[in-house]
Amino acid sequence: MIKIEAYAPDGMPDYYHLQPIVDYLLEHGNESCNSFLWGNNRTGYFCHLKNEIDFEQLLKVFDIPDTIKVDTDKQTIDCFNTYSLIKGNMGN
Repeated sequence: MIKIEAYAPDGMPDYYHLQPIVDYLLEHGNESCNSFLWGNNRTGYFCHLKNEIDFEQLLKVFDIPDTIKVDTDKQTIDCFNTYSLIKGNMGN
């Protein structure tokens, strides 16, 4: 399993520790809803993906700490430490 850290390394963007998850999802057919991969707003960083996230497969690959909430119904992976969010099933 690939271990996801609770925080990004010093000197890196707050979402950096979630990038391996995004890379995996992109490699398995998902794509960004935007012309950019990561955006930010007043609530933190976000990555909006077009297709649903296959959480069953994802959780077989990644060891995700408790500080990152995985919500299969809302299609989100939400880091409570860094306020970085990955959201699937956003359509076009």
